[in-house]
Amino acid sequence: MKTNKLLYLFIGIGIFLVNGCTDLDKEKLGALTQESFFKTEKDAFQSVTAAYSDLKDYRFTWTFWAFGDVLSDDATYSGSDDDVSAYARMENYDYPADNGRILNRYVLCYRAINKANQAIEGISKMDNGLFSTYNKEQLIGEALFIRAFAHHELVKCFGDVPLFTHTPTVADKGKARTPKAEVYAQIEKDLEDAAKVLPRRSEVNYTTYAGRITQGAAYALLSRVYLFDEKFDKAKEAAYEVIKTNDYELVDDYGFQFTVAGEHCSESIFEITHYDSPNQSGATNNNGNFHVLMMLPFGTTYGYGIDQPLPALATAYDEIGDTERKDATLLTPEDLKEWETPEDFAKLERNRTGYYNQKYYLPPAQRSKEIRNNQLNIKVIRLAEVYLNYAEACTRGTTKDEGEAKKYLKLLRDRVGLPAITSTGDALVNDILKERRLELAMEGFRFWDVIRFGKAPELFTGFVKGRDEILPIPQDEIDKSNGSITQNPR
Repeated sequence: MKTNKLLYLFIGIGIFLVNGCTDLDKEKLGALTQESFFKTEKDAFQSVTAAYSDLKDYRFTWTFWAFGDVLSDDATYSGSDDDVSAYARMENYDYPADNGRILNRYVLCYRAINKANQAIEGISKMDNGLFSTYNKEQLIGEALFIRAFAHHELVKCFGDVPLFTHTPTVADKGKARTPKAEVYAQIEKDLEDAAKVLPRRSEVNYTTYAGRITQGAAYALLSRVYLFDEKFDKAKEAAYEVIKTNDYELVDDYGFQFTVAGEHCSESIFEITHYDSPNQSGATNNNGNFHVLMMLPFGTTYGYGIDQPLPALATAYDEIGDTERKDATLLTPEDLKEWETPEDFAKLERNRTGYYNQKYYLPPAQRSKEIRNNQLNIKVIRLAEVYLNYAEACTRGTTKDEGEAKKYLKLLRDRVGLPAITSTGDALVNDILKERRLELAMEGFRFWDVIRFGKAPELFTGFVKGRDEILPIPQDEIDKSNGSITQNPR
């Protein structure tokens, strides 16, 4: 997909969500209808490509770290003074309903859902004989994955949310929130259906297919979703569907996968593709990675210094001698080559922790001339996560298999030169949570993992059980629903 610039195709009805129209919704969708647009297989392909486009919008992907890292014990937001005040409230579990980042997550997920629904509906009506280059069912499977992914990003953040499995109509105006259990059931069905029609990685020419969704991605995401839904036996089955294919393998060098050279490597199951876009200006609706700029240290070209790792994360690595993953995750003064001395680094404005996110650091020679549109993909699903999902499911399901859990934990620890985990029972479950922290640090997992394991009040200072697990519904959406969408209790 890196060689194909993402197309911005907006089809169907002239509104995004019938519940309201925020600033993000004011994009012109065009006058084409499903009936007039879906004529050729190229049209079908472009409709799915349009659904992919919202996944790479920085206003959406920003929230991976803004919520998953910064709300946890791994990172602080930092950034500019204006931003700090807003995020300081969130870091203290004071979630304002008018927070722009929360609104972005909500609106952009629904935009992706809307485009996926339009693609599913339009392609489903097309004659099979129109397809020769592209596979009709496979395209539908990709759209099902996107719809499931976006719905999951919503339900884990907000709890009950309006469920859309069709393009909104006037009859959907003021649609109320759907119970979380029903949303999860639909997500799981979408991913199960997608897995039936998507190709395995080994079945495609991955040089040209890279960036598109495979069967492995569907099963991997399904394993993640089942863990959130506490269906551990099913999570184990879904994770093993990925493992047993041998389509993926861990890379030898842990840090390699977070470099440009490591994009779409053997460990990558799904990543959001970005490429150097020097002729595109602005940060949204372009093909480059804006987060490279956002996470650059202050003192570099335009660096914002967001998502700064906390010393506690460094300590967690040091306690077990995990130097390889620490070095690939935390950017330190000694690592940085853009200043003459470590002292220059330490004096940088707003360097609040002494660390930056190494996983999204791009060396100067690899940055775009248009600093907001860099290369460097965003890792969404890695084989390492699937191993961790499988290990967790083996220890938390009805049929426990600690031997299997330890087998896949050992693969991760062997790679970075650490001894095998030997604990059992509850201690093993706790060790899996620790391993998830060290393996997936600064990738947007920690806050959600700690909540899933029921450890948030213990590990997060100021966290209140029953209140702080989910975010408020954006106030704009409540106001524009005429009261049909209710707020989460605080």
